[in-house]
Amino acid sequence: MTALETVRVGELTVVRAMPDVERHPPVLFVHGIFVDAREWTDWLPRFAAKGFPAYAVNLRGRAGSRPGIPLRSASFDDYAADAAEVARHLGRPAVVGHSMGGLIAQRLAALDIVRSAVLITPAPPRGIILFTPKLAVKQAKYLPQILTNSVITPNVEDLQELAMNAAPPDVRARATSELIPDSGRVGRQLSLTGVPVDATKIRCPMRVISAELDQFVPAKTVAKIARRYGARLDVIPGRGHIVLMEPGWESLADDLAHWIAAV
Repeated sequence: MTALETVRVGELTVVRAMPDVERHPPVLFVHGIFVDAREWTDWLPRFAAKGFPAYAVNLRGRAGSRPGIPLRSASFDDYAADAAEVARHLGRPAVVGHSMGGLIAQRLAALDIVRSAVLITPAPPRGIILFTPKLAVKQAKYLPQILTNSVITPNVEDLQELAMNAAPPDVRARATSELIPDSGRVGRQLSLTGVPVDATKIRCPMRVISAELDQFVPAKTVAKIARRYGARLDVIPGRGHIVLMEPGWESLADDLAHWIAAV
């Protein structure tokens, strides 16, 4: 397996896996809310083995990125700026984003600084409502933190039910161990006020992945995202929100690597 190493891009920490021979442009992986670059631990060496320089950014407030900046003050625009800084440093990479990272990938595509974009169970932009009765009940307990720009510590049981419901015990244990606090301000933007993305400015090829059993960003919501951009949509059967870690992730990663290379 290709070794992982952590490098710095400005004040951000970035985990990377480098191929023996570079055959393709770089790929930037962007993580979701309540997690960091560790969720891409298995994907980076797999892409590097196929000739892609593979990078996963740690957004501010985690793993040494932008030390000294309070997490509670972070906004979605701050996170998107972090990812954009790395994308520009890499020189127009492909971008693969999961969950909140999928929404950041939409923003990078609208900035025209990536050559292609893959959205895996992505959070929706403003204008596409993310709502289910179960999700609303779970979110209600976080309203004090969301409304006061406090740091949110995720409830393990909630995320196991919403995001890890289709994961086997070993994957659920790993995902649970990697959970971290996150910005209540970002939580408010994602769940209440929405994040704007100008679809008319997106020119690059885009691919969208949903998961049949996703309780966090349901497949019907992801389908609306794909329709907004006129992008290809694939629904992964029998899988949930953390499809990038669940059994069968290898075939998904290989398929996306092939697509990125082709476009």
